[in-house]
Amino acid sequence: MAKRKNILYILSDQQRFDTISAYGKNDICKTPHIDALAENGMKFTNAFTPSAICAPARASLMTGLYPHKHGVIDNYTDIKEGTPLLGQCMQDAGYYCAYAGKWHVSPSKQPTDCGFEDGKPFMGYGFPGSRVFKSLKFDAPPRNTPNYYQEYLKENGWDGMDISGSFMGNNPNLQIQEMYARHDGPVESTIEYFVAQETCRLLEKAAKDDRPFFLWANFWGPHSPSIVPEPYYSMYDPKDIKEHPSYCETFEGKPYGHYLTEKMWGLGDYGWDAFAQTIARYYGHCTMIDDMVGMIVDKLKELGQLEDTIIVYTADHGDCLGAHKLIEKGAFTYDEIYRIPMVVYGAGKQDNDSLVYLHELMPTALEIAGVAPQKPVDGESLLPLMEGTKQSNGRKDIYCEFHRHFYECRQRMVRDLRYQFTFNESERGELYDFEKDPYQLHNVCYDPEYAEIKKHYIQRMSEYMKELNDPARVWFERIKEFY
Repeated sequence: MAKRKNILYILSDQQRFDTISAYGKNDICKTPHIDALAENGMKFTNAFTPSAICAPARASLMTGLYPHKHGVIDNYTDIKEGTPLLGQCMQDAGYYCAYAGKWHVSPSKQPTDCGFEDGKPFMGYGFPGSRVFKSLKFDAPPRNTPNYYQEYLKENGWDGMDISGSFMGNNPNLQIQEMYARHDGPVESTIEYFVAQETCRLLEKAAKDDRPFFLWANFWGPHSPSIVPEPYYSMYDPKDIKEHPSYCETFEGKPYGHYLTEKMWGLGDYGWDAFAQTIARYYGHCTMIDDMVGMIVDKLKELGQLEDTIIVYTADHGDCLGAHKLIEKGAFTYDEIYRIPMVVYGAGKQDNDSLVYLHELMPTALEIAGVAPQKPVDGESLLPLMEGTKQSNGRKDIYCEFHRHFYECRQRMVRDLRYQFTFNESERGELYDFEKDPYQLHNVCYDPEYAEIKKHYIQRMSEYMKELNDPARVWFERIKEFY
């Protein structure tokens, strides 16, 4: 029997789909190493996260389930006991399993509790620069484990590393999180380099094991604060970054929470210039991560493992980055945060435009390993689409969910490539016509001309809720005729 393929999942945090230059949506941000994976492999052009929040999305990848099923509905709740976990399933299938970088899957379970045999994770919210960079206000260090990044700095003589040139909004009640800053040390002293080096260490260990490997590498960025060194900090000129077409957002006809979220971050008074500055550092962060991907691929080549490995590069969700005057993610179902990059090397060489989910990477890994999920999952393996043995999964639309982030806001969204309908449990609904309004500026949910279209998507949402046993269904079914 031929040896089963190795699997390497590389996950960035909060990375916009259009920052991967292979997608051809951005003529500024460059990602040549990931582009090379796409050129010699394939990419999904319609990949979506099930929930645009870190922990729920990551737990979905770990379990193959929607958040309301696995239990992680925000960044602090935990996976329900008895839920099969990808790491454990892969270990049971005979794989060497290891984990590098940001965890943020469970507040109580460590990777070693989930089937991963080795790794140095950033536990909790887990920003390893907190309380390490002396000038940094963002205070969210790893919890329940040592700060392995801090240990790495000490071991290499970079103790006392600091930042400069930081920027945050002007809300006096939120002077606790920088949008970006300059890392004042060499590239080798950055968090992302540490993650790449740790991944390479685990690859070397895996190469000495008789088992195939499943490695999950997780970069912190480009999630804010984007703390990047030169040359990445100054790599992109803010003057070259054009105003996003939806920056003209007025919030008319939109849920009030969108307006409040914009005010909370305190960036509005600065205008587009502030977003352009932030985006330039974010792009630099994306290119730095891309170089780290190149470092990891080079290690696979060095070990003679590249051609035996399936690599998937993706993200847990995106970032508004100025779209709709917003930053980061939250209780808004915009394309900029729900659509994600998904590039695959080592399977097939034909791009695929099927509607697919992040959490379908769970059954995909299991199929590569030659086993089936222990319990039913939401979705199906992407392997046939990756290999090109199947051209389409036949999916006509997708369903996504949101529960809370900063404030309670249970949302559900159903969309296809033409329309998107969003149910905001205690707010007005949203309906967008992508053909006429590609940037989701005009909410036509209560436009009489769209009454029949809205009725169709309400029915689709009802069908999804019933199929998935979604707890939001009770309220939705009672008020849908008036929504």
